Amino acid sequence: MTEQDRNKQLVRDFYRHVFDARNADAVPDFVAHDYIQHCDHIPPGRDGLQQFVRMIFPEGPVETPPEMLRPPVFILAEDDLVVICGYAPQPEPDLPGQTYDYYLFDAYRIANGKLAEHWSGVNKIALPR
Repeated sequence: MTEQDRNKQLVRDFYRHVFDARNADAVPDFVAHDYIQHCDHIPPGRDGLQQFVRMIFPEGPVETPPEMLRPPVFILAEDDLVVICGYAPQPEPDLPGQTYDYYLFDAYRIANGKLAEHWSGVNKIALPR
């Protein structure tokens, strides 16, 4: 397995164990202690990420699925960077019951086998529903 393959797997596992399992306590397993957050809608640092996960999943953890609940549209890795694209259809505001395509992009820098830095295409003004 190449370094890029390991980095992509780290990101997949992070999503499964943290977001799919709704488990803020798993964040330190995947995220460096000096994690840099570049998103306005998530508090800074590893502790901020844990707070964010607890806020969006107040009921706490569920069982970790064997695969990502929403597999990425694509995931790319080059050197120490991984970019993942997710698909999250959104409600069409003017057409009840209809949706429109919405793609989420996250980029991570990996250092020493952990997520060290994060950028996102999502911002506090255009959050998905």
